[in-house]
Amino acid sequence: MKKTFTVLFVLLTVLFISSVYMSAMKPEREYKARPSDYGIIYREISFETKDNLSIKAWFYPAQDTSGIGNDIVGRYIPVPPELKYSARPYFLMDSLRRPTIVVCMGDAGNMTYLILTAYHLCTRGFNVLTFDWRGFGESSDWPIERDMLSCTEFLADYDAALNYIKNRPEVDSLKIGVFGYSTGAYLSFAAAAKRNDIAAFGGRALMTSFEDLLRVIGPLDTSRHFKAPPDYPSALEPINAAGQINIPVFLIVGEKDIRTPVRMSKKIYDKINSPKELWVVPDAEHGGMKGPESYNYPEFYIRVSDFFKKTFLMEH
Repeated sequence: MKKTFTVLFVLLTVLFISSVYMSAMKPEREYKARPSDYGIIYREISFETKDNLSIKAWFYPAQDTSGIGNDIVGRYIPVPPELKYSARPYFLMDSLRRPTIVVCMGDAGNMTYLILTAYHLCTRGFNVLTFDWRGFGESSDWPIERDMLSCTEFLADYDAALNYIKNRPEVDSLKIGVFGYSTGAYLSFAAAAKRNDIAAFGGRALMTSFEDLLRVIGPLDTSRHFKAPPDYPSALEPINAAGQINIPVFLIVGEKDIRTPVRMSKKIYDKINSPKELWVVPDAEHGGMKGPESYNYPEFYIRVSDFFKKTFLMEH
């Protein structure tokens, strides 16, 4: 039996987001847990987009695991009152400017479900920023059409996050990486293609194009009427943006992913001319308990961390 299932990896982080897979948007407003519930040091922040909306974010400084409820991170959302940690004051290990990873959610839930990812990165020497799209979590209200695969305006939210993070004093602005899941993967890929201040990209379950994706997911749920955002720049769809990527890339996809199948990642991989890696995770699916991050836990997070460490010339 896969080692994942020998641990109580009832990773509600993964279960919730991946239970809706890549099936158009399902925002959640309430934060069912916050990093402080686990003893993780973080700071709640917000910043504005170019169209004057407020984006809620959590910044995790690099930290060691002391003071963190390591045995409950990723296992409880929400955290039972008897297990909940008291909030710890914001504290930095040292005065170093560190590599920072912006971790981007998919099309459902909110950044509560990224706490585990942030934990595995911030305890391995990285700062981490997570944020909520407009209409999600405590970010500004925005009309969400449930059968729309994405909102073009999310690109502006991503820009606001990156513009904010590179000016924080804890951050080495030359070592900013992005990592995204599913919808968050192609939005992260778009950001990497159009900006010159991102140094590395990692993504799980990257699509090729909206047209290709619609052909795949449409037959999987004929009760829905999925559609692509009509004004999304075609040049930023991964199949077209791949040639613009000039930074190290790490693509991850489940071998049995039927929503963003392996062939999609391979097509993108073949078009990238910069240093690249492709990990097809044996037997893994798109999400849920057989998604790459849960089915191959904790290897998934170790490999993601090692990719960014190698890129940023950090010690393993």
